[in-house]
Amino acid sequence: MSQQSFFTPWRVGVFGVALAIGIVLALTPFRPEQEFPALGTVADRDIVATEETSFISESLTAEAQDVARSEVDTQFEFDPDIRPAQLEALRLYLEAVMLERRARNAPVAVDAESPGQTTEDSQDETQAEPTVEATVIPGSKLPLRDETFLVAVSDPLFANIEREAPAVLESLLQERLYDDGLDEARLGLHERVDPGLSLTETTLIASLVSAYLRPTMIESAALTELARDRAARSVAGVPRTVVEGELIVARGAVVDDAGAEALAHLTPRSAGIEVESLGAIVIFAVSASVVFSLYLMVWRPVQAASDRRLILLAMLVLFSVAAARAWFEFALPGGVDESLDLMLPLAAGPVLVAALLSTGLGITTGVLISLLAGLAAIVLPDYGVVPGGAQALRPLVFFLASSLGGVFAATRAQALAQYGLAGLAAGAAGFLAGAAIWLFDPQRASDQLGWLALAALVTAALVAVITIGAFSLLGALFGITTPMRLLELAQLQRPLLRRLQEEAPGTFHHSLLVATMSERAAAQIGADPLLVRVGAYYHDIGKLNRPAMFIENQEGTNPHDALEPSESARLIIQHVTAGEDLARRDRLPPRIRDFILEHHGSRRVAFFYRKAAMSDPRVDARDYTYPGPPPQTRETAIVMLADSCEAVVRASGEHEADRIGMLVDGVFDERLRERQLDHCDLTLNELRQISASFKHTLVGVHHQRIEYPPAAESELRATPREGPREESPANPAL
Repeated sequence: MSQQSFFTPWRVGVFGVALAIGIVLALTPFRPEQEFPALGTVADRDIVATEETSFISESLTAEAQDVARSEVDTQFEFDPDIRPAQLEALRLYLEAVMLERRARNAPVAVDAESPGQTTEDSQDETQAEPTVEATVIPGSKLPLRDETFLVAVSDPLFANIEREAPAVLESLLQERLYDDGLDEARLGLHERVDPGLSLTETTLIASLVSAYLRPTMIESAALTELARDRAARSVAGVPRTVVEGELIVARGAVVDDAGAEALAHLTPRSAGIEVESLGAIVIFAVSASVVFSLYLMVWRPVQAASDRRLILLAMLVLFSVAAARAWFEFALPGGVDESLDLMLPLAAGPVLVAALLSTGLGITTGVLISLLAGLAAIVLPDYGVVPGGAQALRPLVFFLASSLGGVFAATRAQALAQYGLAGLAAGAAGFLAGAAIWLFDPQRASDQLGWLALAALVTAALVAVITIGAFSLLGALFGITTPMRLLELAQLQRPLLRRLQEEAPGTFHHSLLVATMSERAAAQIGADPLLVRVGAYYHDIGKLNRPAMFIENQEGTNPHDALEPSESARLIIQHVTAGEDLARRDRLPPRIRDFILEHHGSRRVAFFYRKAAMSDPRVDARDYTYPGPPPQTRETAIVMLADSCEAVVRASGEHEADRIGMLVDGVFDERLRERQLDHCDLTLNELRQISASFKHTLVGVHHQRIEYPPAAESELRATPREGPREESPANPAL
């Protein structure tokens, strides 16, 4: 079946419907009813708000109240017990000093200032140190020097101190004294003492009062707590708004008060999917399927002209989309900054399509997969926070660039290492596209570029591994002849080709020349040169059944001289069916077997048909017709033309360039008249290129050689000592 007849509306329609249904199933999140985790438990997934809601947040209000309480200063209250306690302590100390004075009968060291005494005289007296020993009174709070003076002063002086110190202390302790204000109060003690007293008396009184001065305002826990409660009660409730798509609790995080409060105001997701989301998925799926089906109908790619290959295309698309949906549910939204959403080898699908089928199909598949995956990351519910600006396009652009980079690198790959390079190309293209999006983001962070590079490396490695691993397996499962398989079949040491070389050497060398002609022509028109070369090697292996029946293998008499034309034609035609049997037994791929069946098309065995018609004009032409079919692809058509041209030129005795050109043109015209090229998509321009290529190759094969002159007499008289002279190495090339 030709590619034109394969891509019928009903077949493409069925494919499109099946693909649309598959995309809907792949993108639809079949999820159970959601239950929110409880306070203090660990979330097993990212919990994202599916709706917008506002409420008075108890946790935020509590935080605001805590702030208000912390801003309240410590409250103080006046302690009335401080004054009597300190006065009593001062009295007891003065009594102890009095007892010490009496015990010593201390003489008057410095007398009271007389009415005529000057201030200078008083200062001199003050500076005069008593002659008594320093004594520490138990429980004393005075400095040792002051206490020594207090014990040694005269009785009138001590009496003034004993009277004035309690009075000054009592007046101070009636005021609101705070702990941080005591130093300031002590600095002003001299101003509170009776100005009529001497400097000695004033100094000792200030020292005594300072020692027993205590703050009267003490911290009040009750008042402080009361003030803080009032401040907390004055705080109004703090509103909180949870927007749709907001991350409430990240995967692996413990649900705190704020998270539990938000979850309490959200509605858990019910089982199934919303009608709106399902409608969006259906629209995307139908649109993608229609576009892909139209591509198949319009371009009719021969590489996809098989039900198994259409299944392969659908499988790769659906598996890629389903993998993207599953991965996004894991990676989003928490992994956006770390580019986890990009660490997905979606480019492996398009690269496999390009390697197994064609570059055009690989590009189309890559665009389709990238669009569906990118839309899934942006639109579908529960996939994460909807990004804004250029970041919304990041998954789509990354996947598209990596797919196209991998596809172009895998085009016409003939070694597994090239698929490793395709993975590197996919990673590099994805990184460059992601970096461009990163530059568009005004809030970009430098560490995001490092994560992007890591995502590109992961993509490159996974694409290379998946492509190399799945390439041969998918080729075998879906009957696709891969370049690796063709390279194996091209080895001339394979048993079937060795048999051809040994048992039918003429056919073998004919096949080599046909392969050379076909490979060069295929490369010029953009067909598959490797496939053409291998197909040409095997196109005549059926002649192994009866090699002597073919002129190129005959030595001596021709066996057809003793046979009827019909029998000769049957034996000649038989090499096609026999070749297919040999190919099946040798497990040759279907694409190689096509060359065996199609290289003669549905033509007649002209020589024997015409010979039979000369004796019986009513001869049945069907007995002299190859079973066919005519060439269905450009590659098999090239081999048919090369096979005929090589045979015609070899049979001709004239090998001048003009004569070869006429013979080649004659073969092409004859095949066109016989309508043997109606099913292979060769254009007239391509036929002209193929014809020119054949002429160039055949002229080179049948080039003229120089006729050597007879050996000179001097050459014939070469002495034995000199030995025969070697032939010039240049001569054979002439």
